[in-house]
Amino acid sequence: MTIRRANQSETHYILQLTGNVLSESSMGHIKNNVHTAYHMFLPYIQNGAYYLIEEENQRLKGWLLLGIDGDFMAGNVIGQLLQIYVFPQYRKTGIGRRLMQEAIRQLQAQGMKKIHLNVFAGNPAKNMYKEFGFKKISTIMELNTEEKDRR
Repeated sequence: MTIRRANQSETHYILQLTGNVLSESSMGHIKNNVHTAYHMFLPYIQNGAYYLIEEENQRLKGWLLLGIDGDFMAGNVIGQLLQIYVFPQYRKTGIGRRLMQEAIRQLQAQGMKKIHLNVFAGNPAKNMYKEFGFKKISTIMELNTEEKDRR
């Protein structure tokens, strides 16, 4: 198995899959829309973010999008893990952990002292993130104004 930076055609392929991935990883909060998903991550890539992929025998098994962004609250730059995905048939085999380890290594090598990621409530990957030492620092709350049974 090999972890490496995705090339341009692989990046395009992954971006095409992103609508479905976002729907799954957001626990259905984000609807499967290829166009929206593509344009959600394209600006990150245009600003230097890139995908790490794990493959075996030229078969893509999973990926992680990592980049660097400003932390406006702290006034410095931070590493970001923007998206991680492992195809269902390859889950529970360590691919996610290997991608995380490599992404963290690369961000540390670029001088990042802090790394952020966002995860939706109910996403089972939260346990893996906690094992890496990620801690909850923020909560996003939502009010659905269309619900009829509000108090």
